Amino acid sequence: MLLRAAAAVMFVAAGGMAGIILSDRLKMQREMCREIGELLRSCAVQIRYRGVDVYRLATELKNCQSFKHLTFINELPEKYEYGEDFHLCWERAVMSQSDLPHEERQMLCSFGNTLGTSDIEGQLVSISALEEELETLENRREETFRSKGKLYRSVGMLFGVMAGILVI
Repeated sequence: MLLRAAAAVMFVAAGGMAGIILSDRLKMQREMCREIGELLRSCAVQIRYRGVDVYRLATELKNCQSFKHLTFINELPEKYEYGEDFHLCWERAVMSQSDLPHEERQMLCSFGNTLGTSDIEGQLVSISALEEELETLENRREETFRSKGKLYRSVGMLFGVMAGILVI
């Protein structure tokens, strides 16, 4: 009987943890979306007021500590090497971060393709359009976290309790 009670407690704990993990995944997606917005605003400021090129921009992004979830930034080149295409390096870096959701990945690749391809005003217009698109996505991520986060935690615990009852 003691073994069954211990197993029941383990199932309840496992169900609760599964719900918390799924809820945290939604929270992480929301945070990534917010960091991408901050990345876009930071790049717009760097381009508008300092007129930096793509390699100087990559260096500035690497030195900024506020992008802890955007690990692809660490793989960006800081200086030009012969035969290297910055846009391909950006895309490879974005694709290498496996925990980026699909929509954010596409948005970052699109952003990387616009960097350095036109004058300052053209880049700022592109960044502004991406910021509007990101705002819609961020609102969707926030709503998903609010509605499904609590659901995942509750259902995880419920399934854990049900499995625990079945064991007893």
